[in-house]
This record gives sequence, structure tokens and C-alpha cells, in this order.
Amino acid sequence: MILANSFQTGSTLHLITLAIIAAAAVLLTIATGYVGTKSRQRLLQRFVGWGCVAAWILNTGYWMMPERFDPAGSLPLHFCNAANIFGALAVLKGIRLFQGVLYFWTCLCVWAFLTPTVGQGPGNWGFWVFWIYHSFIIFALIHIFRCGHYRPSFRDLLQSALFTLACVILLSIVNALTGWNYGFLGNSVPGTPTPVDLLGPYPIRILWMILAGSLLFLLLWIPFRNYSTTRTRK
Repeated sequence: MILANSFQTGSTLHLITLAIIAAAAVLLTIATGYVGTKSRQRLLQRFVGWGCVAAWILNTGYWMMPERFDPAGSLPLHFCNAANIFGALAVLKGIRLFQGVLYFWTCLCVWAFLTPTVGQGPGNWGFWVFWIYHSFIIFALIHIFRCGHYRPSFRDLLQSALFTLACVILLSIVNALTGWNYGFLGNSVPGTPTPVDLLGPYPIRILWMILAGSLLFLLLWIPFRNYSTTRTRK
């Protein structure tokens, strides 16, 4: 019963959940290599793209229900919430900006898998909502790399960094005016342990988050540096 209704970071349930999501990601990766016909390619594209939209609607609807609604946390303003919509635009429309943002935001969304802010187990809908909508971020990323042949350029790095900085500034202003904590950029910390706890007091930790995010963006681009240079020369 405890296993069914509660969730703890690092628990057996957490590891099993990550293993299942990893297996699904591997299967999707394999599937992208066997969709030869255009009709099958479109089918897979629609599954991933519209799956992102469905996951966003599922998560937003779940938290907007009257019994759960709290303006301080129920609005779809977290980075992972936006990543679902950006993932849909990247997959269904092939918009380069959102392909880049989706890729570089991996370093932000990955913490949702390592230090999830969910305390509910499989016996509660919140557990499934949390993992479904985060999983589709990974699925969208796999699709743009495997089917969209996306590879980040230095321009993508700059555009994604500037776009993210604009989001950080806007959310920081919203949080400062309301006392909320969207994007973990407010004057509070999540109820469960996350890397935010290590970045010091508010508001100086926002600066550290920007610097750490910039470094992670750079590290994510470095493996593709030579590819980007080659593409530019052509």
C-alpha cells in the first residue's frame, strides 16, 4: 500500500520507473530506424508530436481541477510544461528555434527524472501525469534527432540561451510580484530535495542558476562543434 500511494527519490519505485521510461525511449529510438515509408514516418511524427500536446493538456487539466488548483503552482509556467508545447512545435512543425530549445533544455528537464517533485505513487493519478508528460519531452528529443536529423549549431546555442534568459527574466518578475516559485526562480524551494537547494539564498541563486545553465548549454553544444563547423563551411 505504501508503495502504491507514495513515492521517494532514489527508491526502488523510482528506479523501476526510470528503467521503464528508458526502455520506452530505446524502443522509440529503434522504431525511428525502421519507419521506411512516408506514411509510417508521419504516423510516428503525429504520435510523438500530438502526444506532447496530449501530455500538456493532461498535466494542465489535472492541476487546474478545482480541488487541486493553486495559482502558485497549478499554472503551466514551469520549464517542463513549456517543453511539451515546444516539443510539439519542434516535431510537428520542425521549427528550428524550438528544436534547439528542446535540446538545450534537456539539462533543465533531466533533473525532473533524477530528483522528481512528485510524492505520489502509482495509486494516484498525479504519479502517472508527472511521468507521462516528462517522458514525452524525451520522446520529442529522440524524434528531432533521429527523424528530423537535428544537430545543434553555435547559432542554435546562442538563440536558445537568449530565449531561455528571456524566460528566466519573465518568470523571475512574475515570481517576485506574486510570491510564486515557477521555474524554481522564486523565494522558496521545492518540497523535495533538488539541486536548487545547493545554490544559496534567493535572489542570488538566480544568478547561479543562469551561470550553471549557460555552462550546461555550452557542454551540450561542444560534442557537435565540429559538425557545426563542417556544415557552416559547406
